[in-house]
Amino acid sequence: MRDKDRVLRLHETIYPFGPGAIVDILGESFIAPDITNWPKVGSQPLRCIRLERELGVRGFRTAPVQPSGIGKQAPSLDYWRFPKWRFCQSCLLMSDSMNWVQGIARNTCQSCGKGMVPMRFVAVCATGGHVQDVEWRSWTHRRAKTDEQKQCRDKKRLYFKTSSGRGESLSQTHISCQACGAERDLGLLSGEKALVNEGYRCRGTQPWEYSTDDTFCSEELRAVQRGSTSLHVPEIVTALDIPEEASRSEQTRDQVREHPMFASLAGLDGGPAEEHIATLIAEATGATKALVLSLSREGANPTLQEATANLLVGEWAAFENAILDHGHEPHPDFDVVNEEFANSFEATSALTARIEHVAGARRLREVRAMRGFRRYKQESTIVRVDLGKIPALDWYPAIEQFGEGIFITFNEEHIAAWESDSRVVSRVAQISRRSLNLSLKPRRPEASTRYILLHTLAHLLMRQLEFSSGYSAASLRERIYALPGTADPQAGLLIYTASGDSQGTLGGLVRLANKDSLGRILLKSIESADLCSNDPVCRESRGQGMNALNLAACHGCSLVSETSCETGNVFLDRKLLVGDQTCPGFFDDVLEEARARFRIVAQ
Repeated sequence: MRDKDRVLRLHETIYPFGPGAIVDILGESFIAPDITNWPKVGSQPLRCIRLERELGVRGFRTAPVQPSGIGKQAPSLDYWRFPKWRFCQSCLLMSDSMNWVQGIARNTCQSCGKGMVPMRFVAVCATGGHVQDVEWRSWTHRRAKTDEQKQCRDKKRLYFKTSSGRGESLSQTHISCQACGAERDLGLLSGEKALVNEGYRCRGTQPWEYSTDDTFCSEELRAVQRGSTSLHVPEIVTALDIPEEASRSEQTRDQVREHPMFASLAGLDGGPAEEHIATLIAEATGATKALVLSLSREGANPTLQEATANLLVGEWAAFENAILDHGHEPHPDFDVVNEEFANSFEATSALTARIEHVAGARRLREVRAMRGFRRYKQESTIVRVDLGKIPALDWYPAIEQFGEGIFITFNEEHIAAWESDSRVVSRVAQISRRSLNLSLKPRRPEASTRYILLHTLAHLLMRQLEFSSGYSAASLRERIYALPGTADPQAGLLIYTASGDSQGTLGGLVRLANKDSLGRILLKSIESADLCSNDPVCRESRGQGMNALNLAACHGCSLVSETSCETGNVFLDRKLLVGDQTCPGFFDDVLEEARARFRIVAQ
């Protein structure tokens, strides 16, 4: 889009308006094409070695940036108008073509010259990731009642009308043909198989592609509202640019891969031979048999869940080495300083027993890369950012952002003892069972006990930090490190903020990592877990949010902006923090001690 009024921020070209996404700008609607349509000049190369290695590419590229004052000759991304069908805000005439005025295409009505707005519905492929316009002319005449309506081929006199005084449901919105009198209401599109039952087929393409009879797809079409979030579910992998640190678990993985018998596992799909070889490798390397089998079956293109887990292992090791100063090498984009927290705040002796380390990340570099997207269902086929047009795709679109953060680790003995309590296990099992839904697996981490605990605390911290850091809650992000039962278990969280400015941010978070400020903020966050404006409904809930994957967590207490949460606001339960008669909370005695000391001071 080259018009100066149609501008996107650089980070928006990855999320939420990356390849395949619909963009609404000033009442107009466009769709972002795949990366084969990106200009050959103008896009900048981007490097992040560890993310490249994990995703199996040689680098990344950012969209071209148009500096102010350059004009139309500067490289930019072209977006296609979608849906093509629009209607006039004044006379309500519908059209799927532009109004050409003195050789320039205008988004105006060919009848009255007023502005046009996009139609509300589009057609999406049920599992193939394709999307297309609804053919409104043929749909309006599909159930013709007279011979004149059956023979009508006029598509220039379709009108979009709303019945006044009858409510605002879809059934009160009509499309009519003034040439023959045919008319249908949009309520007929509300059924899941509304288009299928009338014989409509998927063209098997994206709106910017040319379709032929050979490209038609066998999957069913669904009518979906244009603003639905299900129309574009991007697969984005995020990594922090850190020094190359090998954790103990990563060293074990390397030993497994380098074992002379590991290559013989390739091609064995179960059976006693695979079990026997895996057992021998496990005994020789000290790894578990499950890890050996997992590595042998690991594909060249890991799932989003696998890639993220592998990246977190390296980040945990880098933070740990920086905190403990174990040969930590200086890194221009990873400036981490250890903060003293033990015995820091007189009211938090119980809290300091649970906190292992606190670090202030004065500078972080985050790289976010987009691999592809899905449509309609989360288990649908993933569509590559190049639509599969480049056989050996060696780059992904990405952005880099710089910022700061607070890193907190928790005492492994305390958290391991608490998460083994049968009452805690029983409560978390409710979420774990629901998380087995296959549609969630590609994009969600494992719903472990410590993950839900740390994830909920991170949300409460972000909500509390909004009042002290100078950042809005929507500008804060989380990264959860929750890996139990390994050679180097993880139990920590990172709250950080990032922007596209290469100079990073202004220290509003790092200054709160000091012992006194963070102690008070943590206490307030834990206390907020005990109260919600929706109690007792929220506290006693048996399931909230998508697929009931939250228990005691709602907008009144725990939910944050979708851009801040790495799991889409699921896997939350504040009762795990403070507990009740049925389930002990990890911070039970922390809250009791703080309130007891407060009462003494108040007297």
